[in-house]
Amino acid sequence: MGASLIRADQFGILTPSNSPPSGGIQSPTTMNTLPQPNRSATLRMARLGILFILSFFLFVLGLQLIKCGARPLTSWFKPEGVATVRGALGAGWLLACVVLSGSPVAGISLSLLDKGDLNPQESFGMITGSRLGASFVVLVIGFGYDLRARKDRGGVYVGALALITTAVTYIPAFFLGYWVLEKGWIDGVRLSLPDGFISILDVCVKPVVDCTGLALQPWGQSVLGVFVLVAAFKLFDGFLPVIDPTGGKLSRMATTIYRPWITFLFGMLVTSFTLSVSVSLTVLVPLTARGLVRRENLIPYIMGANITTFIDTLIASLLLDNPRGFTVVLCEMASVTAVSLPIVFLTYRPYERLVDGLAKAITRDNFRLTLFVVGLFAVPLILIWIQ
Repeated sequence: MGASLIRADQFGILTPSNSPPSGGIQSPTTMNTLPQPNRSATLRMARLGILFILSFFLFVLGLQLIKCGARPLTSWFKPEGVATVRGALGAGWLLACVVLSGSPVAGISLSLLDKGDLNPQESFGMITGSRLGASFVVLVIGFGYDLRARKDRGGVYVGALALITTAVTYIPAFFLGYWVLEKGWIDGVRLSLPDGFISILDVCVKPVVDCTGLALQPWGQSVLGVFVLVAAFKLFDGFLPVIDPTGGKLSRMATTIYRPWITFLFGMLVTSFTLSVSVSLTVLVPLTARGLVRRENLIPYIMGANITTFIDTLIASLLLDNPRGFTVVLCEMASVTAVSLPIVFLTYRPYERLVDGLAKAITRDNFRLTLFVVGLFAVPLILIWIQ
């Protein structure tokens, strides 16, 4: 018995015979063991932080690789095929769906405007179309995530919700912005680009993408991007806990943090930081599936992201040094903001029920989802054809 007590004491294990009395002074061996849990927690937090940074980097890298691999498809676009604002709207929409990004298409629109192939109204229509189709990547990523996870349709729900929220906001904003451009009310607004401004994504991701472009064909970049996205999702699943947002402290936080206007501002902030709506919206797929983002918070977040997503396009207009291009993009941002703010602050609950109901109806079964995807490509083709 005595030997076992000595052995336990040597290893700092507290037993009834060697435990200090309440309020007493602990032995040196016992005190040395107390910081261990704190050090373990610190190491665990550091490990989670590293995994988060790595997974987010791979996530962004995968998206950029897919976009760069698909970007040569935009060379098929001919300015002669866009004779009206309606045709420009359809062309921008269709190209954004094909290349899984709206920013390259918006850049093409500004370049065509700078060359004189498009007028300001047509460029405005093409940029609007690029944003209507940009969220298609969220649906694609969500579908792949659901297949891999073999769970419910949480991923495609996020994609459908992003597309519907964008359409319901951008379509009235398109008519409002077109009217403002016709009146010329903001033609006199000018802004110069600050020296040294550069995208965070360009600093972190662009060198890697450029290196892969030297070694791989465009289709190879797209394939590599798919594998990188899969790796990113695996890392996300590895460190994101499954949380029940309806109970405990998160339930109490819902009355403050989860207000529509707060998540609206948060969506604006995240997209301002990444300069990519593809990143800020597709990251919602794993976060929603893991319970870290509540579904009722998705809509205002998407609405906020759809405003600041124009920052990179606004910078592109400044780089082209074309006053008309800056006016077009500024008008786009202003019109989307003018439509979004009354919804968030005045009529959000009816709007939420409408958009959420549509998204649930579309993703209820494979037949409806297929019809929805077909419509995403059929509508812009019709707009181009009837011009």
